[in-house]
Amino acid sequence: MEVKSVLITGTTSGLGRGLLQHYAEHAPKVISVNRRRVAELEGQYPSVRFECVDVRSAESVDSLVRDLAASGDLPDVFILNAGINRLDNDEAFDLPLYREVIDTNLYGVLNFIAPLTRLPVAGVERHIVAISSMVNYAGNPYGLGYYTSKKALTACFEVWADMYAETDLVFKQVMLGPVQTAIYTMGDRLPGWIVRIKSLSSGSLDGAVRAISRFARTRKKKLIYPLRALPAFGAMWLGQRLIPGFFQGRKTLEGRSRRRQQGANRAPMG
Repeated sequence: MEVKSVLITGTTSGLGRGLLQHYAEHAPKVISVNRRRVAELEGQYPSVRFECVDVRSAESVDSLVRDLAASGDLPDVFILNAGINRLDNDEAFDLPLYREVIDTNLYGVLNFIAPLTRLPVAGVERHIVAISSMVNYAGNPYGLGYYTSKKALTACFEVWADMYAETDLVFKQVMLGPVQTAIYTMGDRLPGWIVRIKSLSSGSLDGAVRAISRFARTRKKKLIYPLRALPAFGAMWLGQRLIPGFFQGRKTLEGRSRRRQQGANRAPMG
C-alpha cells in the first residue's frame, strides 16, 4: 500500500522521533501524538499536525479518533510507539511505578483499538502497528512492568490479527530488539557494565526506522528487528530456565541478597 497519512505516538525522543522525521519527509500527512507540548519539536516540523493527548486516557484518545474520522483525516497507518521503562522490581516491588508502565505501554495502545474497532467499515485499509519487544522471550526481571506489558500487548495483537484478517483493519506488531534508544539502554538507571553491553549489541536507530516504515506498508503480521538479536534472546530464555540464578533477580542490582528467613535454626511452620 502507499502510505498517504500516518499517526505516530510518542515522538518526543528515540524511535518515535526517528519515525516522525522519516514520515515528515515521505508522507503527505503526519499526525504526532504526545502527552506534552514540545515547542522545539513542533517548530522543527511545521508540516506535521501535533496533538497533545495523553494516551493513558481512554476518553481523550476516543475523542481524537472520532474527530479524525468525522473530519476525514483518519490515517492509513497508526504506529503506536509511546512507551516507558522503569525499574519497578528491584529492592521491592513498586506498584505505582509498575502501574505507570502498564498504563502507558499497554493501555496507551488499547485505548486506540477500542474506538477504531467501533468505526464503520472503511473503503481503505487501516494498518495498526504496535511496537512490542523481544523481551517477550527473555524479560528483565527488574523491569517487570515493561516485560509484562509487552507480553500482554503481543497476545492482544496476535488475537486481533486473526480476528480481523481480510478486513479493513490490519493488526501487526514490531518485535523490537536492542536498538540505540534511551528506553532500551536505560543508561541513567542501570549499572555501567550493563549499559556497555547493551550499547555494543544494539542496532542502529535509522535501520529500525527504515525497517518499520517498509513493514507498515505490508499486510505481514510481525516484524522482528534486528533479526540477528533473536538467537541472543533465545539463549537468554534458555539460560533463565536451566541455570539457577541466571538473570532471575535473585539479588538486587547492587548485588545484595534478597529477604531471608530470620533465624538459621528456625523450625518450619506447621
